[in-house]
Amino acid sequence: MLYYCKTPQGNFGDDLNSWLWPRIAPEVCSENDPALFVGIGTILSHRIPTEPSKIIFGAGWGGGRDPRADTRWRFYCVRGPRTARGLKLDPRLAVVDPAILVRQIPLTAVEKCYPVSLMPHHQSMTKADWPALCARAGIKCIDPRNPVERVLTELRQTELLLAESMHGAIVADALRVPWIAVRMYGRFTQFKWQDWTESVRVPLRIVDVPPVFERKPPCWKRVDYTAKKLLARCGLGDDNWNRLETRATTESEVSQTLRTLERVSQQQLPCLSEERILLELNTRLMEKLSEVRTIYQSGCFHPVA
Repeated sequence: MLYYCKTPQGNFGDDLNSWLWPRIAPEVCSENDPALFVGIGTILSHRIPTEPSKIIFGAGWGGGRDPRADTRWRFYCVRGPRTARGLKLDPRLAVVDPAILVRQIPLTAVEKCYPVSLMPHHQSMTKADWPALCARAGIKCIDPRNPVERVLTELRQTELLLAESMHGAIVADALRVPWIAVRMYGRFTQFKWQDWTESVRVPLRIVDVPPVFERKPPCWKRVDYTAKKLLARCGLGDDNWNRLETRATTESEVSQTLRTLERVSQQQLPCLSEERILLELNTRLMEKLSEVRTIYQSGCFHPVA
């Protein structure tokens, strides 16, 4: 059965699992098979249930507490070289994020109608009214909480994507839409991005965009966040603490953020992996997926001795 993070409000990267795998590998989706198929997402951690067998197919590690894998784990591939090194796996298991397999699905042709789109992290959508802010800057906002089909359509209608959502960038790259990584809020995890970009052999260039907060947090959070920001400025703690919300953003600061987005789209060099490399990675994934499907069809997975 599929195992992935299910976000109640929706999250494109996670939701790709229930959209993609039934279309290209329906065997792994069976609720009757207790083995967990762990595909798209940064979910290789201690939180994965210990008992059933695990089939790891492209998932990534986030750099935190490792999953303590045992004989019930069968690794076919992982997201990138940093995941492989971090979990002490064979480097040959580092392939790429399997979200690139959206290329296997025939999609209806669409016209380009958005010169620039911004796709925030799904949790960033609660910090400010990004559709309204993007409209002020003449930019399309792609909401990662929307249904997968809608997000795919809007990505393909885009000429240049500013991506805080990593899976927005991964799928844009797979669909040959140039992209730029932007860091706005504290949910941007550089380790994950580096893991993926190293797998597609693209240098990671991150552009910082000032965050926007429409409301100030509760008093207890302001005290906690203010202390963390002070620590971060002293070189202590997590660098992302610099982007915590301690007050509502002023109109002047909002305008500065929108100007920054405009400059990024006009002045920064977009990224796009080479088609040759993407085809090679796609082929490797499909070969491994064929192997997995064959084993599913023959019965079920058994722990490796």
